[in-house]
Amino acid sequence: MSDLGKHFDDEAEGFDNAINKNIPRYDEMIEVLVNAIPNDKKDLRVLDLGCGTGNITLKLLERFPKARVTCLDLSKNMLELAKKKLSDYDSIEYVLGDFTIIDIIDNYDAVISSLALHHIASDEAKLEMYRHIYDALNDGGVFYNADVTLASTEYHEKMNQSIFDEFMENNGYSPEEIENHRLKRKANDLPITLTKHLRFLEEVGFKNVDVIWKYYATAVYGAIK
Repeated sequence: MSDLGKHFDDEAEGFDNAINKNIPRYDEMIEVLVNAIPNDKKDLRVLDLGCGTGNITLKLLERFPKARVTCLDLSKNMLELAKKKLSDYDSIEYVLGDFTIIDIIDNYDAVISSLALHHIASDEAKLEMYRHIYDALNDGGVFYNADVTLASTEYHEKMNQSIFDEFMENNGYSPEEIENHRLKRKANDLPITLTKHLRFLEEVGFKNVDVIWKYYATAVYGAIK
């Protein structure tokens, strides 16, 4: 995923401004993801896969101030922005690396991710990633992901795309900018259906698999080990 790392290095500086203009209900999605983590343990050990500029980790630490977090991302520039955003916290470890090939060696109470796993190249690689996540969790640990998904029918896929396009248009994007964004997504994004994600989680051994939130093409889903 080295080409993707370069892409996000180039996009890092404008990422936070852009994400709220091209992902409908982004803040709500992140809030749901963090709220899905059980609050029965205050000193959580958490892995943020594809942490980007640190948006999820920031929300997580606002809810769990004593949590210890590993922020893993393949973009150096994204990690540097995350360090600035999270500079008030000293319980964070930053790791530069590709989560599809790096060994996850610690045991975590929660693994979280946002807008990252859809970049994994194949169904087989996604399933293998879920195995790694399962193995990295303590018994009773949770995994939750907020991501874009592929619709089950061509009609619904077109409907989802139209919702994204309309949202971007309402945020000031020109037709040319919307088309360029669509082409970038086509080159870098490899989403699968939500039902396939849920099946993969069950296949590797997760229980209580559930969809916590969904809005057209975006969803928050996860499970318990």
